[in-house]
Amino acid sequence: MNRRISLLLILVTILLIASFSCKRNPVIPPEEEPTNCYYPAGNSNYTWRVDTVAWFPSTVGGVWAFSDSDAYVMGYIGEGKAPWRIFAGIHWDGKQWTTNINGTDEEVGHVANDVTGDDHFMVSVGNWYINPPKPAVGEFDNRMKKWKHYQFQTTGELRSVWTDGKGYFIAAGDNGMVYTKDGYMAEWVYQKVPTEFNFYKLTSVSKNEVYLLGYKSIGGITYPQIWRYDGKNWLKLLDDIDSAGTLLKIPETEHIIGDLYATRCGISDSLRLYIVGWESNLFETKGSSHQLKKTNLKEFGLPLRNIGRTAQRIFGFSPNDYWVFGTKYNYYHWNGLNFQQVNIQGFPSNVEYSGDNRRMIKTSSGKIFFPAEVSSQVYVIVQGIP
Repeated sequence: MNRRISLLLILVTILLIASFSCKRNPVIPPEEEPTNCYYPAGNSNYTWRVDTVAWFPSTVGGVWAFSDSDAYVMGYIGEGKAPWRIFAGIHWDGKQWTTNINGTDEEVGHVANDVTGDDHFMVSVGNWYINPPKPAVGEFDNRMKKWKHYQFQTTGELRSVWTDGKGYFIAAGDNGMVYTKDGYMAEWVYQKVPTEFNFYKLTSVSKNEVYLLGYKSIGGITYPQIWRYDGKNWLKLLDDIDSAGTLLKIPETEHIIGDLYATRCGISDSLRLYIVGWESNLFETKGSSHQLKKTNLKEFGLPLRNIGRTAQRIFGFSPNDYWVFGTKYNYYHWNGLNFQQVNIQGFPSNVEYSGDNRRMIKTSSGKIFFPAEVSSQVYVIVQGIP
């Protein structure tokens, strides 16, 4: 009897093991992958602080902030009082602007035209003290508080710079010159774009997708060019002098171009290229397609063209968070739904004088900085606290 029970138990155990081994793990339905990128609405509401930081005869190249209380402004900065000194840069310590930039003019080694950086490394580009001008770069490591400068022998100035935030930097300037640096410890490498135009604006999606805006003056008329770089090859997208084979089709009446901004959604592989000026347009395409859909930003409500103003600059943080700066101190912000005019307390608004505006930057907390020229060669730094 006991033997039969034992055999029965063994048989039941075998059947149970077989049953469990034949069962498959439950199938979990795959999550649907998103087909579009999500961009939260940008902020238009700030408490403003405006500080005059550079007096005649100054030229401010740009600002970079490592944090809300640690920012540098680079350029040719006059102090506006005796003994009338000129500085290569000034520093924001969270309370005030000082001339302590953790280095001397000799260590910086140049006059800045543009500045960019990441959470610890800053690059400032421009020219060094010689006539005719030669391009130069100043690097600042905020962890080590050390400057390193490079002075190159090509003719002209570097005027715009971009970084991917991972150690890659690209700078462009006069006569089609481009310098790249791939890695914080790497050297700068020279390239020549097949053009004689001078590059003033540079925007990038990645180090393998770069867009450059250049100009050339002939007989008192300024003509634009736009180029694209894929990491190896240069492709001319727009040329107001020789348009044969170019991909961007813009009427000549719209060829007063002030700036550009590019962004790409990796999920849907869709490009948005904004080109602003007398008319401001959005060009959209997917993948490597050269079919570009054009939309005038006045269809989204940007009023600059309707009030006779030209867009000078565009600064983007996402397709739902970008700023368009117009002449006569007209500032508009796109939040994903509409354009809102932003009035900065104590700042010129819609006056006849039109000063230059430099690159706007945003810290991780959402605070913004940008330099602006409020009268001839006099600059302020605008801080927006969200």
